[in-house]
Amino acid sequence: MHASPSSTMGKPLKFLLYVEQNYSFDILRPIQNEAIRHGHQVKWIVVGKDASAHFLHSEEQKLTTIEQAVAYEPDAVFAPGDRVPNFISGIKVQVFHGLNQSKRGNIYPERGMFDLYCTEGPGRTGTLTSSNKGNYKVVETGWVKLDSLFQYQPKEHFDKPQILFGSTFSTALSCAELVYEQVKRLSQTGKWQWLVTLHPKMAASTVQKYKALESENLQFFENNQVIEALHRADVMVCDNSSVFQEFLLLNKPVVTVNNSTPLDCFINITESDALEGAITKALSPSQELLDSIQQYGPSITPYLDGKSSYRVVKAVEEMVSSNWTNKKPINLLRNFKIRKKLNYWKF
Repeated sequence: MHASPSSTMGKPLKFLLYVEQNYSFDILRPIQNEAIRHGHQVKWIVVGKDASAHFLHSEEQKLTTIEQAVAYEPDAVFAPGDRVPNFISGIKVQVFHGLNQSKRGNIYPERGMFDLYCTEGPGRTGTLTSSNKGNYKVVETGWVKLDSLFQYQPKEHFDKPQILFGSTFSTALSCAELVYEQVKRLSQTGKWQWLVTLHPKMAASTVQKYKALESENLQFFENNQVIEALHRADVMVCDNSSVFQEFLLLNKPVVTVNNSTPLDCFINITESDALEGAITKALSPSQELLDSIQQYGPSITPYLDGKSSYRVVKAVEEMVSSNWTNKKPINLLRNFKIRKKLNYWKF
């Protein structure tokens, strides 16, 4: 990958993309592409048993050990999760793994782990800004994964309606077990093509049940294939997973099952027996529903231009050039847990 140095930076920076889940690749790649366009160096580190380095592309540069990541001495470390090792150099940048929503726990309260929060819109910006004591910066950039979502070019067209089923892992918020028999029955009719993707933390028994349904009418998509599935589908069936927000941003109808905060822009049902009728309704959406979907995107994030990664890279360049120093009190417990997980005890 060749690029000329950025005109706004005195020297190229070293970026480290920190991956603990397979969904992180689609989130972080727009940052990689933009950073390279700015003349910066980018390397990846994939850690833990929940992420697979074989999802990296052949041209992407990988560090294989934490010791190599420390020796790399990055200027900035990017993470979609809520933790990042403080013993790796550079400013720590939180880019989030989903859009902000009312579901409790998705706002990511500040826990002394990051120097820069790159938020998708006013809701999360306000939450983080109100609790800031000068220990970190908040820059409203838009969510970087939307760059991947909007820039994706679908490869095929299908004659049969494509129905995407996605579900979160929490038993209190998930509909995966509730609608399993209906998905099984409907997939066997052959009327629709089913695409299934489940949260990486979903119970293994539930994942296996859905994978066992694979047939010419049902295909299972892994976490690194979600963007492809979102573009391929005509309708999405979901629950409280934030992935259905991404589908709505493509201006396509969603059916939710027991959503905790139902909105006019999607069809919510509370009984599994209502699933077939709701999907049929979504495949022929009313103008009122379509108008509501169109209004949804700007209500979540004003940054729908596919340039969020550009704003993230610029925010990092400016923060590094300002000689930002770590002003946060160290979160000793969380950092101990990270060291233990990574088996890194050098100081």
